[in-house]
Amino acid sequence: MDDPVTWIIIIAFYAPLHFMLPVLFLFIVGGETETVRKQLIRRALIDAALSMVVAFSIAVLLVNNNQIGFAMVVLILFMLAPFIRIIKNRRVIKE
Repeated sequence: MDDPVTWIIIIAFYAPLHFMLPVLFLFIVGGETETVRKQLIRRALIDAALSMVVAFSIAVLLVNNNQIGFAMVVLILFMLAPFIRIIKNRRVIKE
């Protein structure tokens, strides 16, 4: 796991899921207008980017301490972080 190529492969498979699942959720569940939906998607993408950076920082630290199992759990749990903010702030923004 010390090889940078391994981390690049992990990120290549993790990032699309991490970014696309919240956007897909907003498209399926959302009944907002187009401008409100764009704002919500933009916020979800920012949340996804920040949570992905934090998740990989923690995962790298855990892998360096030979706790690969916990690192995988952290990556999976942080995939839920954008959904928590979407559900928490789920209100229609009046234009």
